[in-house]
Amino acid sequence: MSGPLATIVERLCAWKDVTRSQEGGKDRFLVRGQVFSYLSKKGVVVRLAPPQVTEALKIVGAKRQPDDDDPTSREFVEIPVTGPREVERAMMWLRRACRLGRTAAGPV
Repeated sequence: MSGPLATIVERLCAWKDVTRSQEGGKDRFLVRGQVFSYLSKKGVVVRLAPPQVTEALKIVGAKRQPDDDDPTSREFVEIPVTGPREVERAMMWLRRACRLGRTAAGPV
């Protein structure tokens, strides 16, 4: 992996309580056992609270993930990362998702 996604992965792996794993060929990021993000072909997919989902979908190219009969999948939004300029924008959304994941996981 190289480029902007590699930068994002490097930064995420340095965060406290964040672990990286693979499932189904996808790099996933967990905080205290809760998935808060994973990599996609076009960027990062983040798990957000409903008001944040609405806000994130305003980003050009952002899209909600397919439902697949899983009610929590509606909380996941793909944030496109096509170049170095989008890294900081993605990191902002990743911080929000990680914070939500820490809250949802409860005290450890």
